[in-house]
Order: sequence, then C-alpha cells, then structure tokens
Amino acid sequence: MLRKPEIEEEIYFKEQELAARAKLRERMEADAKKHALEARRLDLAETIHALGFTGEKARIFDLMPLVHVAWIDGSVSRKERAAILDVVRSRGIQPGSEAFQMIESMLEERPSEAFLDETLTLLKQTLTGQESASLVDLCVKVADASGGFLGIGNAIDPEERAQIESIAQTFGDSALRAFHRAFATR
Repeated sequence: MLRKPEIEEEIYFKEQELAARAKLRERMEADAKKHALEARRLDLAETIHALGFTGEKARIFDLMPLVHVAWIDGSVSRKERAAILDVVRSRGIQPGSEAFQMIESMLEERPSEAFLDETLTLLKQTLTGQESASLVDLCVKVADASGGFLGIGNAIDPEERAQIESIAQTFGDSALRAFHRAFATR
C-alpha cells in the first residue's frame, strides 16, 4: 500500500510530465506555423520571380500600383512617366539598369491586366501597413503629375482616383486611411 508522500510524489511527476508534453506540443505547433509561413514566403518569392522580378528588378516590384494608375486612362503622360522614373531614381536605380529598363518598358507598353492584377495580389501579401500607405501616397503623386483635364488644373482624373481607391482597398486599412487623407481636401 502506498503512503501519502508517495502519492503526492506520483502526482507531482505526473503533472511535470503533462506540462512537458504541453510545452512540446506548443513548440511543435509553433514550428509547424513557422514552416508553413516560410513555405508561403518561398512560394510568394518564386511567383514574384516568375513574373520577371529577379535580382535588381525585384526593387521595383512594389511600384507596380504606380503603373496601374498611370495606365488607367489608356496612356501614360510624359509627366506621369517622369514622376514614376523619379521614384525609381530616388531608390538609386540608374537609367540603363535592368530594373530601370523594365519599368520603362511597362510605361511604354501596357502590361496585361492579368499581370497587373497578379502584382497587386502578391503585393497585398508582402507589404506592411506603413508601406502600403506610402505606396498610396506615391500613386496620388503620379495621378497629380498630369493635373486635371489635358494637364489644366490640379484635379485628379476620376478614373485615376477610383483606381487609387481600389488599390488602397486591396492593401487594407492603412492604405485606405492614406487614400482618405490624400483626398480629404480635394
């Protein structure tokens, strides 16, 4: 027959064993989540690379919404082009580089709708709230570049505004706040 201290000792070790198992399950769950996240990031990176954003060209991937906005009216104005290329140069990307040539190519000939849509879908998964808000601000800057109708006035074309709002909605709350802030006084 077991004495009381032996029962307490057995209970104690049983509790320790259960606690150790719980920690092991938590660690296994955390490892599984980490692995799944890493796998998604790999898939995401592979998809971005498959779209042509490899090496230095990956540095312009997040600027794709600017291309969306520039093309919304069917053509890219010289001022929109200059505004986008200024952003590219501000990142230290030099004319003649692969990245610069890639963005120039997209400003000369409109990428397919499927390509543009896929870039937004992928960007949604990669951007932080602050990054998405900054991107919306850059979209407004590009839309502002051409001014109003035929470059007269300061109004942003309603189609461009709608496109920027759609981009902001895709990216979430921070981007939407940036959109509303940008258009609050217009």
